[in-house]
Amino acid sequence: MRSIVIAAALFAISSAGAAAEQIWVTMDQVRPYKLETAAQKIVVGNPSIADIRVEDDSTLLLFGKGPGLTNIFFFDENGETIKNLIVRVRTASADMLVVHRGVARTTYNCTDNCEATVTVGDDPVVFNGVTAQVQSKFGQAAAAAGGDS
Repeated sequence: MRSIVIAAALFAISSAGAAAEQIWVTMDQVRPYKLETAAQKIVVGNPSIADIRVEDDSTLLLFGKGPGLTNIFFFDENGETIKNLIVRVRTASADMLVVHRGVARTTYNCTDNCEATVTVGDDPVVFNGVTAQVQSKFGQAAAAAGGDS
């Protein structure tokens, strides 16, 4: 069933007018991407899966935010489609551990120790707790650097 849904999504994406290119990004990592033609407008299908940061006219940084499939459309100054980029985000599965407790799921990133990591679909209690800790640490770092939190 899942392969049928993915195939239908890919067909819908690729039949939208622009030739689709596919790229893999690992969750919680950044991958540079070069455009052949400068884009005036960029639309991300699902920014909770992947997002971008524009560095200059032709250089983008793709962020893998959560496992899944989305696409990014690039348009020129006339509103014409330049590219349809299919982005597949995978987990770094060798270092990831997923624990299911009934319907509650918690994802851990395991290197020397296993620590809870924020992953879309995890138990909201754990997800919100880890998110709060990350935001707190960011605020502390910003305050120490003299910036706003």
